[in-house]
This record gives sequence, C-alpha cells and structure tokens, in this order.
Amino acid sequence: MKATREEIISAARDLFRDKGYSGASMQDLADRVGLRKASLYMRFPNKESLVPEVLALTLRETVPEGVPDDRPWLDIYADKIRGMAVNLADRKRCVGLHLAYGVDDNTPVAKEAVKAFFLALRGDLAAILERGLASDTAARLATDALVKIEGATLMTAVFDDREAMKRAIEAALQDAQAAAMTRPTRQE
Repeated sequence: MKATREEIISAARDLFRDKGYSGASMQDLADRVGLRKASLYMRFPNKESLVPEVLALTLRETVPEGVPDDRPWLDIYADKIRGMAVNLADRKRCVGLHLAYGVDDNTPVAKEAVKAFFLALRGDLAAILERGLASDTAARLATDALVKIEGATLMTAVFDDREAMKRAIEAALQDAQAAAMTRPTRQE
C-alpha cells in the first residue's frame, strides 16, 4: 500500500492531536500510514516539515475560500463560531493548540506555521465582523472569541464539560451583538 501525501498529512494531524508535537514521532506516523520510516523521510525531511501542511489542511477545512455569503454578518459569524466550536468539541482537542505548546525557537518553521494558523483564524472571524463593526473592534472580538472557544476546548478535553463550549459560543455571540448595538452597522 502506498500512502498519498494527503493521507500522510491527515494521519500526522491525528497523531499531533493524540500525542502533541513532542510525543509524536516519524516512526509513529510511518506505522499509521503503513510506510517504512525511510519512505516517509523521502516525502517529508522531518517532523517539523509536517506542521505547515497539517495546519494548512486544517485551515482549508475550517475557513473555506471563495464561498459567497450575502446573509447578515451576525448570522455568518454565528455559524462560523458554532462550526469551529463543534469541530473542537467533537475532537476534544485543537491541533493548533497542541502544536503551539510543542514548538519553540528550535522549530522555527513549525512555530511560524502555528502563528500563521491562528492569525488566519482570527483574520477570518475579524473579516466577518468588519462587515458591521470598526476594524479594531472586530479584531478584538475575533481574538476574544478564539480565546473563549480554545479555553472551552480545554475544559471539554480535561473535564468532558461540553457546557463550557456552549457558554463560550454564547459569550462570543453576545459580545458581537452588544458591539453591534453600540455602533451602527456599516452594511448588512
């Protein structure tokens, strides 16, 4: 059996979710995809080189490009927040967070990929919010929403507390609604 590049990246993502960056090994990945370790190294020179690929795959699934949506921005934002939260709650972990805690200055490619991943998530949320709010408010709310959802992911993973995620979603949506009420919307 010959594993495709996409299968290897998907398996690496699952491995990083399960074991974190430090706990995952190229041998673990080779075993998961049915390759010899040497064959895996022919495709990816090291574990660090997988991180940008894993996060790019995750971002494509989380933030699909070119999907027009002319609904009111608060509806789009609510769906986006709920979609992200359901994904995180179902898996009980965020690969981005696992990687964020496992990479450091000794893994600059991975560290930069993690930073770019979270900037892209925040940027996607902010772009939705900017349809009706000032840019600085949108950026702040997007950051706060990510913090709430990622924190709730921790509570889900550690305590199986799914109610924390529901509260995080509602808090993020209430923040956006409150901001919309204190400032006239720019467009619908």
